[in-house]
Amino acid sequence: MTQAQINEQTNQQAGTQSSAQASTELEALVAGTPEHTVTVHAAEVAVAETAHEATVHEITYQDVQTKMALRHPRAQIDALLQQAIEQEQATFAATHAQWLVDVAQTQASIDAAVAHNATNPDEPKVVPELPSEPAIDMALRRACYKQSFVDVDLALATEAEPAKVVFDDDALITYHHPATEAHSAEHIEQVKRERFKAQRAIDVAAITVEVEGLVFDGDEMAQTRMARAAVVMDDTESVSWVLADNSQTSVNKAQLVAACKAAGLEQTRLWMNDL
Repeated sequence: MTQAQINEQTNQQAGTQSSAQASTELEALVAGTPEHTVTVHAAEVAVAETAHEATVHEITYQDVQTKMALRHPRAQIDALLQQAIEQEQATFAATHAQWLVDVAQTQASIDAAVAHNATNPDEPKVVPELPSEPAIDMALRRACYKQSFVDVDLALATEAEPAKVVFDDDALITYHHPATEAHSAEHIEQVKRERFKAQRAIDVAAITVEVEGLVFDGDEMAQTRMARAAVVMDDTESVSWVLADNSQTSVNKAQLVAACKAAGLEQTRLWMNDL
């Protein structure tokens, strides 16, 4: 082998070793770059998030409305609603945190663009807009609230108000207020008077009185019957009588007179109890 051939073979071996070493160094360099590290980390995070999502079931407001449609107990509906709200709040918190980061970055871009445009009017840069702040759509949540209809005495209302709906986001209740009309003081007084008379009639019809351990009905009809019977009875005579508890017993004239008198006094008291 000539010297030239020996030199050529030596150079080829050295080149092969250099290429292999360079390839190894390049792979090691790429594997250690920040870009490669970030990419690998992002992939790992994505895998972890996917695994987490597979184990945690997302509760939606549609799930809550399904329970409502199936007339599940309100306690179960409220429990599921609370879970949906907590998941929504957690998602919103993460979104809002990212929005704060985006705002800071965008503001920096705005400041840079404004500064550039001030010194380079002939080559202006587009000034970006700040991203809109995220917000929770409360309509979906409120559609799942317990419904409560406010009891208002419409006949005694003094102010005209339109019907309105008030949401209590802490108690998770929707209050429905009816429309009201403004009534005059005279109208209200008349309504109160009519109600008093109606209640008085109910109270009179429910009068009972006790005489010598016997409980008698004392309404106006009973008073008439007792008075009519007592008028035609002798002092020693007895008569069969149906008491307030529908039991039948024998009563004398003195007992009927006493029961009739007591019932009349109670009716007078009720009638004198004016507004």
